[in-house]
Amino acid sequence: MLQKDSQLDEIRSLITRNLTREDVFLVDLELKSSSGAPSLSVYIESDSGGIKLDDCALISRQVQTVIEAHEVLGDRFTLNVSSPGLDRPLKLQRQYYLNIGRKARVKHQAETEKGPEVVVTEGQLKQVDDDHIILQMQKKEAVIRFGHIIETKIIPSF
Repeated sequence: MLQKDSQLDEIRSLITRNLTREDVFLVDLELKSSSGAPSLSVYIESDSGGIKLDDCALISRQVQTVIEAHEVLGDRFTLNVSSPGLDRPLKLQRQYYLNIGRKARVKHQAETEKGPEVVVTEGQLKQVDDDHIILQMQKKEAVIRFGHIIETKIIPSF
């Protein structure tokens, strides 16, 4: 596991250093190794809000070139580049800004009458700053510090 973690750290560093568009950023990586070639999934996002197929193709070529040049995954590997999608939790504070105005489900640590507990709060993501987010619920707001957030998922609206 340690080897896989250090390999992911190296890949993360290589990708981050070699992204050519300033508004595109790396959100997450997944490396799966089976009996065949390893499979690397790269999840990217854009500060302008939205990743297009052309963006994925460009980043895929860049990532493949960098990984091959540094021989991080060997000669054969599968590479998938995409946006994280709504089914994946937010990983970076930078993603919260992109989702202001959307409904979110936040699992977090909270002080309750019984003491600290893990709770789930749903509401519209109203505000984001360096320290916390504000969710607007029916008649009240919930202020949740980033350090207390366990997981945030955006709830799709149709």
